[in-house]
Amino acid sequence: MEETAMNNSTLRFDVILMPTEKWMVWDDHHEAPATFGGEILSGLHHEAAARLADILNEVYPRTTGQSARASNIR
Repeated sequence: MEETAMNNSTLRFDVILMPTEKWMVWDDHHEAPATFGGEILSGLHHEAAARLADILNEVYPRTTGQSARASNIR
């Protein structure tokens, strides 16, 4: 499992390993799986999920005052 050195407490989007051994992009702001173009970003390989989370974090950065979900998977 590959890990990045990003500080998850400041990111809106994160990746979560699902019980199916596939990955989901999580939207911490909405406390739900992330969506893009009406599609839920779930059931992905780690590399794809991490890249999508990185892109979404660039486009939709966390704003101050939002609570962060505790996460140790990235």
